[in-house]
Amino acid sequence: MGRLESKSAVVTGAGQGLGRTTALLFAAEGARVVVADLNRETARDTVDAIREAGGEAIAVVADLSHPAGAQQMAAKTLAEYDRIDILVNNAATFGSGKNIADIEEEEWDRVMRINLKGPFLCTKYVVPAMRSQGGGSVVFVSSMSGVVANEMQADYNTSKHGVIGLARCLAQDCGEDGIRANVVCPTGMNTPMMARTPAENVAPYAAMTMFSRFAEPAEVANAILFLASDEASYITAAVLMVDGGATAIQPSARQLREGAARYLSRGGDNFD
Repeated sequence: MGRLESKSAVVTGAGQGLGRTTALLFAAEGARVVVADLNRETARDTVDAIREAGGEAIAVVADLSHPAGAQQMAAKTLAEYDRIDILVNNAATFGSGKNIADIEEEEWDRVMRINLKGPFLCTKYVVPAMRSQGGGSVVFVSSMSGVVANEMQADYNTSKHGVIGLARCLAQDCGEDGIRANVVCPTGMNTPMMARTPAENVAPYAAMTMFSRFAEPAEVANAILFLASDEASYITAAVLMVDGGATAIQPSARQLREGAARYLSRGGDNFD
């Protein structure tokens, strides 16, 4: 039996990237997966990939940053699978990339709506089902940027700091209902978007990790799987850093220089 056998799991933002990797992994571990995404085509691609591998999945196309979309997600999941055992709040967007003084209110509100209000709404409409069935697990995807400050990222970092606070409050409010809430904080990941970025632009960030590389999406998805599973039954309100040690060290000039050179020597690939 898989680690998520007979469980029903919702993964938001599962049409691509980390969300898709997580949805595929959950299905391989026996979960019935709800692929929730705003993009109908990519959501369908993920569902097709799961079914082709012998798994079970449905797509829910909805804007989860609005109440109607989050309610639709919960209602369709319950109609199809009769319960919601796991919710992975993964869907997010990048910030404006501006100095805090130059961020427009509309830009700020958009990031907060998608990155923070969306997870709140999805959680709000899933919790009643989890309560009625005796428990569940909610995993929030924050970021290394959820525990540090970055230049030109006030909107994004604030939203990701907020996700951690939201998860911890959920753990406090709903622990007696058997609901656990935890957070993973990844560093940069080796995704198609990363591949489209010039290697010399991201090499300094790779050098900040102890491995001089970025995470593979599967490495982060495995952390999400652990927290979602019954193996983490006594873990709640935890923040799991999946950052290659980046937030635990202050790299020396030599480490940064040699780490960047090592990353570039691989042509921007993660491994030799």
